[in-house]
Amino acid sequence: MKLFCLLISLFFVDVLADYGLYMELVHLTNEGIRRAYLKNDLTVGGRSGANGLEHLIETMIDDVNNVLNYQDFCKICFLMVVPDQRKILMRITEPPPHPLHKGNSFFDKMLQDLVTFVGVDMTGNYIAVRKTLKNLADKRRELVSWSLKNIISRRLLGSAQDVEDGASLLANCRLLGLYSSAQYPTDYINEVNIDLTSGTCTLTSCDFTQRMYRKIGGIWSQIDRNGQLQESLEAQIQRGRPQAQPTT
Repeated sequence: MKLFCLLISLFFVDVLADYGLYMELVHLTNEGIRRAYLKNDLTVGGRSGANGLEHLIETMIDDVNNVLNYQDFCKICFLMVVPDQRKILMRITEPPPHPLHKGNSFFDKMLQDLVTFVGVDMTGNYIAVRKTLKNLADKRRELVSWSLKNIISRRLLGSAQDVEDGASLLANCRLLGLYSSAQYPTDYINEVNIDLTSGTCTLTSCDFTQRMYRKIGGIWSQIDRNGQLQESLEAQIQRGRPQAQPTT
C-alpha cells in the first residue's frame, strides 16, 4: 500500500512539473507573439513595413508541404489560437508520443521561428503572471485575431487575382480555418480540405460542424451545402473580434 501511494505521488509530481513547464512556454510564446505584433519593420516580398506577427502567420499557413514544420494545420491552430485546447494535439501524428511533451516541443520550434523568420529579440527576463491557461490563450487570440483580419483583408478581400494552384488555395483555406478557430475557440477547426475544381474550402470543427467558403462573383463568401451564398467573408471580418486594434 505504501509503495502504491509513493508511485501515485511521484506520478502527480511529474504531471504537475510538466504542466508547470507547459504554462511557462505558453507565457513565453505569448511574449514572443506580443513582440512580433509590435514589430513593423520587416521587408517581405518587396513589401516594406510588414508586420512581424502577420509574417509569422503567413509563413506557417504557406508551409503546406513540410511535414516536420507546419504542414499539419492542427499544429498551427494549436500554436496560434488554441493552446488551451490540448486535445487537438492528439490529432498530430509527430513524435514524441505524450501530448503534453509534444506541445512543449512545438512551442520550442515556434520560439526559434520567432527569432529566425521575424527577428524578434527574445532575450530578457520573463516574469510569469499568475493567470489561468484560458487567460493566456485569450490574450494570444486577441493579438492573433487582429493580425488574421489584416491578412485576410489583404490576401482575400484586397486582391482581384484568382487562385491559380492547389497550394495557394490550401494556404488561404488554412487562413480561414485559423480565423474561425480564433473566433470560436471551443469549436476550433481541426481539418481543412479543398476542392480545387470549384475553389471551395471545407473547414471541419472538432464537433464535426462544417463551414464552406468559395468565391461567388469574385467575392469570398460562406456558402451552404448547395453552394448558395450565406454571408460574405467581408461581413464576417467586419463583425469579428476584436473590433478595435488591441493594445499591449
